[in-house]
Amino acid sequence: MLRVRGLTVGYGGEPVIDGVDLDLEAGRFASLIGPSGSGKTSILRVVTSLMQPLHGSVELDLDARDIGFLFQDDALLPWRTVRQNVTLGLKIRDVAFGDADTQADDWLTRLGLEGFGDRYPGQLSGGQRKRVAIAQVLALSPKLLLMDEPFAALDAIVRTRITQDLLDWVEREQLTVLLVTHDLEEAISVSDEVHVLSQGPRATIRARHTIDIPRPRNVLKVRRHPDFGPLLQTLWDELAGEVAEEGIAT
Repeated sequence: MLRVRGLTVGYGGEPVIDGVDLDLEAGRFASLIGPSGSGKTSILRVVTSLMQPLHGSVELDLDARDIGFLFQDDALLPWRTVRQNVTLGLKIRDVAFGDADTQADDWLTRLGLEGFGDRYPGQLSGGQRKRVAIAQVLALSPKLLLMDEPFAALDAIVRTRITQDLLDWVEREQLTVLLVTHDLEEAISVSDEVHVLSQGPRATIRARHTIDIPRPRNVLKVRRHPDFGPLLQTLWDELAGEVAEEGIAT
C-alpha cells in the first residue's frame, strides 16, 4: 500500500532524514521509533503531502482521501459541538447533513461517548477529547491511518483503554497503520513491525523488527508474551547505542 524510496527531507540545512526506504503492506500495523530529531514525524508529513522531500519518492496504492491522520494534538474546534466536530470532514465530502449526524452519533456510541454530541470540547476530559478526534478520523473510513504520538499527553490508564479500543477497531477492520511513538512498549504491543531510525541529522532506518505475536492482542496481557521482553531489550539497546554515538549520556 505504501512504498517510500530514498526519502531525504531537510529544513534548509543538513537533511533531517537521508535515504529512507520503507514498505507497508495493506492490513499491516507498523511503528516508527527513534531518538528525538530523527525525522519520524517528517516521514508522515511527506506521506500526506504536508511537506515536500528534497529527494526520493512516495508511492501510495490509494487516493489521498483514503488517508486518515491522527495528530498528537486533538485539533478540535472549540466553538463546534462534539457532533459538529465529528461531522466536519463528512460535510466537506458532501455527505447529507442528516446522514453525517447519524454517522457521527454512531461513532460516538462506538467510542463510549453516547449522549455527548451536544457538548463542546471544553466540557470534556483529555481522554474524551481524544476519543472525539478518533471518531472524526475513523468516520471518514480511511484505508491508511497515520498516527503521530496521539496518546502521549494522556495518563497511563486512559491511554491504555483508548489504545485497546483503537487496536480492536484496527484489527477488526484490517486497517493499515503507520504509528510514530517514543513508547517502545506501545510499539511492540500494537505493531506487526517496528522500524528503528538512527540519530539525526541524516537519519535513516537502521533496523527493522517483525513482531510475531498472535492477534487479536490485549495491550496489557501481550507484555507477558515470552517474546516481549527480549524485543523490548533489543529496541532499548539499539536506541541507547544511537544516542551514545552522539556523545549523550544514557
